Amino acid sequence: MVIPLLHVASGANPDEWYLAWHADPLLTLLLGGSAAGYLLAYRAAALAGRRVPPRWQVLAYLGGLVSLAVALMGPPDHFNGVLFSVHMVQHLILMLVAAPLLVLGRPVQVLLRGLRPHHSRALMGITARHPGLRGLLGMVVHPMTVFLLYNGSFLFWHLPGPYQAAVRDELIHDLEHVAFFGTALLFWWVLIDPVPRHYRLSTTAAALLLFATWMAGDLICATITLSRNLIYPVYAETEPPWGLTPLGDQRLGGAIMWASAGLYYAVVLIGLLAAPYLRTRPANHAGQHA
Repeated sequence: MVIPLLHVASGANPDEWYLAWHADPLLTLLLGGSAAGYLLAYRAAALAGRRVPPRWQVLAYLGGLVSLAVALMGPPDHFNGVLFSVHMVQHLILMLVAAPLLVLGRPVQVLLRGLRPHHSRALMGITARHPGLRGLLGMVVHPMTVFLLYNGSFLFWHLPGPYQAAVRDELIHDLEHVAFFGTALLFWWVLIDPVPRHYRLSTTAAALLLFATWMAGDLICATITLSRNLIYPVYAETEPPWGLTPLGDQRLGGAIMWASAGLYYAVVLIGLLAAPYLRTRPANHAGQHA
């Protein structure tokens, strides 16, 4: 159930796009519950004297929840049925903003450290007692599996058939968002903060996974941007706002994904490769001064 706060999409005023919000009771409950649960677990861990993430990571987690609210209840969700470019912005928020911010908040560690020690040990021991579950988890977090799930989902949902079905059907649209967000959480979780720690990738493996994903995304985005034909005719069924044509809107959406995702992955890759050097540099300086 969706409660509109301004307009329905078909009657939206493009000049008031920043006011185009709606309230989804279930999503609001999930986001509010996620924030409350995280903060309660964080407080419990801190009061018990257990190590907790610094406050900037708490803000990152809360920022991820806010990003989800913007993507799914704000202007991007309001206009995604009439503008391909806005729909691409929505996907970028889900995959490259909300998902990594949530993972940076270390929610799994916060939850485990907020529990009583015997409860935390019991949860962590589940995989140790079940070799099959441990093997399944190892297969899911394998770099090749992560690459195929993340990029396979991105490719599948940008094929004309599945994409246009998602635009026309709300349930399929929700499934599309679950696929994007779920595979993005897995991707960033493996890169940033896998639990247990022995699933952490080496710097080389992480860099290869990130670079291969960057190139795969570039190929898809370039195909959309440079196409001379309208790949998604569903957007020709309504007149696009702001003076755009359906083909111009398609090219704009592809270019937004191509440029922003490429720059984003490049910055993350540089940071990933520089991190080992930056971690050892203070120790090297200390050794020189000793």
